[in-house]
Amino acid sequence: MDSKNMEKAKYNLAIVGGGRACSFFLNLIERESFSYLDIEIVGVCDIKPHAQGMILAKKMGIFTTDNFKDLFQIQDLDAVIELTNNKALPDLVAMRPSGVGVVEHNFGRLLRKLFEMNQSLISVKEQAALDRGHYDILFHQANLGVVVLELDFTIVDANKVYLRAVKKEEKDVIGKKCYEVVKGFFAPCPSEEPGFDCPVIKTLETCKSSHIIHEYSLDDKTFYFNIAAYPVMNSQGDVIRVIELWRDITFEMTHQWEKKVQKIEADMKKVIQEDRLVSLGKLVASSVHEINNPIQGLLTFSAIMEEILADDNPDRDAIVECRGYLSHMSRELARCGKIVSGLLAFSRESALEFVNLDINDILDTVLSLTGHKLELSGIELDISLGPSSLIVHGDINQLQQAFLNLIFNAIDAMPKGGRLNISSGLDRDNKKAWVKMADNGCGIGDKDMERIFDPFFTTKEAGEGTGLGLSIVYGIIKDHEGDVKVESRPGQGALFIISFPVVGVD
Repeated sequence: MDSKNMEKAKYNLAIVGGGRACSFFLNLIERESFSYLDIEIVGVCDIKPHAQGMILAKKMGIFTTDNFKDLFQIQDLDAVIELTNNKALPDLVAMRPSGVGVVEHNFGRLLRKLFEMNQSLISVKEQAALDRGHYDILFHQANLGVVVLELDFTIVDANKVYLRAVKKEEKDVIGKKCYEVVKGFFAPCPSEEPGFDCPVIKTLETCKSSHIIHEYSLDDKTFYFNIAAYPVMNSQGDVIRVIELWRDITFEMTHQWEKKVQKIEADMKKVIQEDRLVSLGKLVASSVHEINNPIQGLLTFSAIMEEILADDNPDRDAIVECRGYLSHMSRELARCGKIVSGLLAFSRESALEFVNLDINDILDTVLSLTGHKLELSGIELDISLGPSSLIVHGDINQLQQAFLNLIFNAIDAMPKGGRLNISSGLDRDNKKAWVKMADNGCGIGDKDMERIFDPFFTTKEAGEGTGLGLSIVYGIIKDHEGDVKVESRPGQGALFIISFPVVGVD
């Protein structure tokens, strides 16, 4: 039966002894509410009118007296509590009216202790309720995912944030193993996924908190969580449960990753530009000789023409001779202009711009820049370019840089001269434009073959190379969704095969 609907039993009590014990009972009755009892203190007796309990009783409007017999005159008195250490007990028992009980001092002390225990229990219950309230606030209102685990990884409680993180309902989580819910495994994570650190296992092993960064894939999306595990211990210091806190750091990780990618891209652009300057230096060094020869010819022809035209009336043969010299000088000047224009165009730093380009046109430009250097290096060039419709989508400066680095790499592989074959073509089946560069140089060893595209890897002597040439080639080709393959044996040269998706081929 509900205690709220029950009528309380009323008891009128009087107290003999107005000391501290009396004061305690008066305060207790004043502030406590009993479920089934309506207790009222109707009188207090003590020979000392200034005793603590007597003063409090007067303030509370309770009848007070210095003679316990007066208490027996109170109407409807049910019992008298004796708190004088049994001094008045015999007289109280002998003179009490019929129907009035006497509670002796020791029983009163026991009653006091029971009241104190009741008070402590109430305090504990209130604290437990308060703790539960705090738990509910922290557990359900926190922006962290919270999951409580038994020692066998069974989930006993989980908040809404955690349920949203694993995209499951409470009924599909409570009572299940955490590795089953999160990973779909049938055993703890490290045994099913070697190399994966489980914070729960770490906490159980060390009895200390631990955390990991966990990558969680769901619905073709990747999420990142910082998972921290905390041990729950009993009074003996044994771990009885583990609490995991899940914090979604997907945005932070993605943002940091994007910043790193941007920095890498910026660094890569800087490296490519620096590599272009190195390549430009090599081209200028060889172009100086190529430009110097026609300049010397121009000076010679100019001097001859000055002598011919020194005569005020040159004859017809002299004029025809001058015209021949002028024609030759025009051709040489055009060749010098083409070389200088090529160098200026190659050295110019411009923004990355992907447009449709003809691979063969790019190769023609690169070969015109490197032709003289190949000749000075004693390398015979064999060119076989395919159809002119090898259109790819890319950046002209980067593609020029890639082909230029491959040619320089071939020149370095043939220090005593040799032969370089450059060809291009179309793979219609795979819709790819390909370029092949084959030299008959020193070749590449098996150990070096695995590392030739690694940044800063070089087989040259210190100070002769940066080890960035082929790594830049690889990065540029991959940026253009292309592919690069190498075939080589030591002493038998090397073949580089580059392919790109071609535009406009059905």
